[in-house]
Amino acid sequence: MAIPSNKPQNRILLVGGIIFALLAGVVVFIAVSKSSSTPPAQPETPVVVAETAITAGSQLSAANLTTREYLNIDLPTNYYTTTTQVVGKTLPVAVSAGTPITEQLLQTTAGAGGTSTLTTPASQLPIANNDVALAIPAHGATSDTTVDQMTVGYYILAGDQIDIIGDLGSSTSTSHQIQYVFQDIPVLAVGYPAATTTTPSGGTATTTAAPALSAPNYFVVEMTRAQAEEMTALLTGNYTAVAAGNPALVLKYVLRPTSEYGTTNSAGDFVPKTENISGPDTTIPPATDQPVTPQSLSGAFTNS
Repeated sequence: MAIPSNKPQNRILLVGGIIFALLAGVVVFIAVSKSSSTPPAQPETPVVVAETAITAGSQLSAANLTTREYLNIDLPTNYYTTTTQVVGKTLPVAVSAGTPITEQLLQTTAGAGGTSTLTTPASQLPIANNDVALAIPAHGATSDTTVDQMTVGYYILAGDQIDIIGDLGSSTSTSHQIQYVFQDIPVLAVGYPAATTTTPSGGTATTTAAPALSAPNYFVVEMTRAQAEEMTALLTGNYTAVAAGNPALVLKYVLRPTSEYGTTNSAGDFVPKTENISGPDTTIPPATDQPVTPQSLSGAFTNS
């Protein structure tokens, strides 16, 4: 009796195996392509933000705070990672829902007067290595250096960084030099007037409350020791370019955008962000920028 041939069946199995292998290869290729085209996940960090809109002067609570994941490349400056770090602190300005709660926004109060300060352990000012804290007046004595004019309309708060414009003094009315005398100066604290009590003759004592975050009296700024000496010289007015000439003086404080703030490095040193000019009015003036004189000012506005 003849044994039937199984070659057709073998051929079917062979063809099926080849097709299965091809399909498996296609599946593996698609999977590898998808995995290679998907970018790796970016690291994120939780940041404390306002859960709801918060009005100025409100005390922060767990009910009006939450956390939101931020990409590490987009983290705000001086952020907090847990709500317990800020619960109970006072917010001096109004913020909308979703706004990151940072050190710049917070205030604490101490004593009879008000102060806006950065929050640090034991209420100590966060002074970087090799720097000092110096109190400077918030206004001058002339109409163009009143407290609102000098302090950017009261918008300077603790945690901001400012530049200072000054007049370097002159021997004549046509030799003044106006320029940036300091750049990227951190503001550690802002002081406000204390409450005052008056007692009229034969009358009852009355107390006038201190203004809340309005006209500051002084700023506590962070500077190098050399800068503190120079700032003191400018403030005292004891130095003149020529005897009997006009003294040097501070004219304005100006706010910097947060993107141009200096930072504290891993060694604890403050590194200011001062830059050289690459074109007219395009970048931050360096500390040695050309001063504005009566002659250069006149030339700047002369029709060519």
